[in-house]
Amino acid sequence: MQQARAGAFYRWLCSGILMVIFFCAVACSPPSPSQTSSAPPGATASSSHPSTAPSSLLPGQQLWKQGVSSFLFGTNDTQEWSNNNVETNTAIQQALKAAHYTLMRTFFFDKSLADKHSTTDAEIEQRLKTIENSGMTCLGVLNNIFNLDFAQHVVTYAGPRCQMYEFGNETDLYGVSSEIYLKQWNSVIPLLRRINPQAKFIGPVTYNDQGNHGFMRAFLEGVKISGVLPDAISFHWYPCYEDARDSCLAKASSYSQVAIGVRALVRSILGKDLPIGITEWNYDPGNPPPSYGDDPNFIMQFSTDALHAMAQAGVAFACQFDAASYSGYGRLDIFDLDSNQPKPQYYAIKNVILQYRPT
Repeated sequence: MQQARAGAFYRWLCSGILMVIFFCAVACSPPSPSQTSSAPPGATASSSHPSTAPSSLLPGQQLWKQGVSSFLFGTNDTQEWSNNNVETNTAIQQALKAAHYTLMRTFFFDKSLADKHSTTDAEIEQRLKTIENSGMTCLGVLNNIFNLDFAQHVVTYAGPRCQMYEFGNETDLYGVSSEIYLKQWNSVIPLLRRINPQAKFIGPVTYNDQGNHGFMRAFLEGVKISGVLPDAISFHWYPCYEDARDSCLAKASSYSQVAIGVRALVRSILGKDLPIGITEWNYDPGNPPPSYGDDPNFIMQFSTDALHAMAQAGVAFACQFDAASYSGYGRLDIFDLDSNQPKPQYYAIKNVILQYRPT
């Protein structure tokens, strides 16, 4: 979801069918075996691990208590729809830093979604500075997979300041076939790896765990043939769409199910594990989403349950959508842009960080 204003209703026309197909597949799949891994230097190891610990660490990633990934506690900086936002408000940046949020997924648009102007170096710099001022690690989104020049420029400009990139964003939802995405991946990713050999490149960034028309499977089968393997796998998960409050709350545990399902698919096709990330998550992608998201009891319980489910499933990185960009007319933000104060979801994530972060 590039932002909560566009595509929300279209994406969920077929989501009900996909959910039924997925859960049937999960019910018939064997359980994911547990793994243990020793932490490399600088990482915090624990005697207790989630069901599947990361097989390798991403740049800047640590293992916290119970083997939980430090990168589980991220957020998004998307298109800004308000002049007061996470990039312009230093108080918001400091609040993220104080709560020890770890990973900021920032969109490198080649053109603004708001007015279509070409992105400047000053705007790239502002995004990088926002991440640094927030004490977080960069996960960049190379949004336009067809603009090679801009992608090369971003990776060159950012250098060591951004060492992880997703290639595209929900291209499966916006009419790009898996064949076209694979063609771009196979040609562009080797070029970007030459610019920054230390950077990690992540795909296919689907709008849900399986993607439109089997996009996730097609991507994995395609990279197995080409040999241009991703460094990690990512997708998005908004389990509710116009659900009743209690029905939505019951779906918070589904984050574990979809992560385990994607991991099993990766193993079956590639024959090995890759880090699994859910780089957009929240309760509902509507525009605006249901008003019960404003209920502190609901959103704190939903967010807490979702993060615990991801932790138990060994999700390597996850980013709540979003920090403060007036997404979903502000309902999906974790900061109130009228008062500049943190909202309940901010505190829910902060509390889970406190539970897992080493003192």
